[in-house]
Amino acid sequence: MPSKGDVFVQEFVLGFGFLGGLFTWAGVDPEEEIVKGLLRAFLTNNESMITIVLILFVLFSTTVGILGTLAMGGKVGLFATALAWISGFVLPIGGSWTIFGTILLITALIIGPIACDSK
Repeated sequence: MPSKGDVFVQEFVLGFGFLGGLFTWAGVDPEEEIVKGLLRAFLTNNESMITIVLILFVLFSTTVGILGTLAMGGKVGLFATALAWISGFVLPIGGSWTIFGTILLITALIIGPIACDSK
């Protein structure tokens, strides 16, 4: 059974952090696109309601992600997730940014389990 630190690193640092930064760099949020498709299926011809529900959904999911990170890893875990997000955002740029992003990701992966074990 994985430890609390392992779960934190896998789900929050890698998922919420790194992939979130990568998707932000690419300009797409897959979760939002899925919800948008479902809303369009159920709320046909009501774009204003779809927009309102999407804004609320994004605010809710982001808040839950940040609070989950804070609950599992504290401030240090939140810092590790932020480092992973920055890494995901700068890694695809290329050049020296790739090296910088890799160093940030490795640092986040080291800090993540430490944050959980220290709580």
